[in-house]
Amino acid sequence: MEEEENDGLAQGLTPLREGEVPFRDRVLRTVTLVDQQGYVTLNSLCDAFGLDRKGQKQRMTRSSYWMQYAVQIQVTTAKGLRPTWCLAAIAVPVFLTGVDVERVQHPDSREMIEAFLDEAMEVLAEHFGISEKAEMRFMRSAVARMVAEHEDSQGRLKKVEAEVAEFRQAHEEKVSQIRAAFGDLRQQVNKIAMVSGPKARLTPEQVGQLRQAAENLALVMIEKAGIARPYPSIYGDIVRITGVSRIEDIPQGDLERVLGWISRRVQAYLKMEQGEEDEEDEA
Repeated sequence: MEEEENDGLAQGLTPLREGEVPFRDRVLRTVTLVDQQGYVTLNSLCDAFGLDRKGQKQRMTRSSYWMQYAVQIQVTTAKGLRPTWCLAAIAVPVFLTGVDVERVQHPDSREMIEAFLDEAMEVLAEHFGISEKAEMRFMRSAVARMVAEHEDSQGRLKKVEAEVAEFRQAHEEKVSQIRAAFGDLRQQVNKIAMVSGPKARLTPEQVGQLRQAAENLALVMIEKAGIARPYPSIYGDIVRITGVSRIEDIPQGDLERVLGWISRRVQAYLKMEQGEEDEEDEA
């Protein structure tokens, strides 16, 4: 079970489902939101790899880069559902690469992180067709052996140099392939983003329109109802209505529904004040 978070933040998003992913003899707690985005709880990530929860949480929350992949989600704990910091699953491998392995005290935990990083590199290498660790070791040992056996033969040395140059050229070709593959991968990600999940998200102009509507509602709540801090309530309701953690991720199809809700709230506060004025007139 996860331990309760106590950040004084929002209550957290409600997940579509919770799950577990085994890694060797450890377990990672996972949650999936309604938009099918997968997350891993930061606590289980730290426990699985022997990391300090407080230190990694500070590392995550003080970085604007990692916070765009982090969100508080309602997760089952020993005390029931509690808001818990979670990290997007796609960001976990790169997040772990930033861990200072030398500062991990427990040998088993250090071995776990190193094993994870090795597997991550192997997977990436296999994806781009450059998983040649054994081949590279063979080439290095072959070159060393040839140099040792024919160190007095200039002709043999030239042959070794030619083979090394050929190997370097092949390596440079692989590097070029990696760069091209990353370029293709970026295009594929953009295509996937266009056809999966929300079909179209809010444009910058629509985001500005929504923020202005929220600002108008906040002013009405302050002036008419005396609510000093209306913004947490407004944006908390928008999150619950849309099911996404950022305004920029709201589907365009939900914009009218959110604007309609804001308009109804404004009218309700105005009618409430008008009713009070009518009562004073009658008196």
